[in-house]
Amino acid sequence: MEPIKKRYERDLVLGVYSPGSKLAEFLVRLKNVPGALASVSKILSELNINILSGHHFASPREEEGLWIFFVDLTGRESSVEEIASILRESEVVVDVKFSQELVDGVILDKFLFPLIVLEERSIILTIESFAEISRRLYKTFGSAALVLLYEMGLSAGLSKIESIEKKYKVDGLTALRIALAERIPKGWGIPNIDELDQENLQAVVTVEELFECLPTRNLERDSTSHFFRGYLTGLFSKAFKRQFQTKETECISKGDRYCRFIIKPF
Repeated sequence: MEPIKKRYERDLVLGVYSPGSKLAEFLVRLKNVPGALASVSKILSELNINILSGHHFASPREEEGLWIFFVDLTGRESSVEEIASILRESEVVVDVKFSQELVDGVILDKFLFPLIVLEERSIILTIESFAEISRRLYKTFGSAALVLLYEMGLSAGLSKIESIEKKYKVDGLTALRIALAERIPKGWGIPNIDELDQENLQAVVTVEELFECLPTRNLERDSTSHFFRGYLTGLFSKAFKRQFQTKETECISKGDRYCRFIIKPF
């Protein structure tokens, strides 16, 4: 497979901030048929309404889909009620709901809950929030915080392989590859298995932009990944049904290009 040279930000678009603008959000239930999005988009275009951003969801197994989007109504005469009424007249539209600004220039999504990522209920925790949690652990427990973070990661890695094996009906190695691949769309970093000796069960994994180390990039003398180091240990231990140990030999916190981990059995 050709290597990916450029990646693009994934913005979940949970809201819009535009001071001085008149903002609204629409949720449109659509028939799951070709041209449904184009039909609704054409109606909005004819009303001279600017669609800012949004999401659409349509499973091939379902007869309906959803289109949730934010619009800028600044200077427009049509009210949200009138726009919703016009959209409901379309033969591809099942229903329309809308919400308006929380405060002037700020609108946040009200319709989508809970958050599902790869069929798993999830939460969003910012990198800065994770960094503050880690700082608090170090402040409270000193060097013992390293062990706490490692054990948290270890537990998460063990359970991840178990859930993937159950969900996809795959072997341990395949589950390991899936678990690492998931880290990219989930925002953890960009991992790659640089080396994998299946006979001796030794591996080298590198991770670009590892979330755990980003807050201290180029600021530390020692490696700072303990949660993810534990996570890798859990992945490999569950996947190969052996006890493993993981060492971080390079780290972006020390100024290295990526975080590099060596994983091998006890």
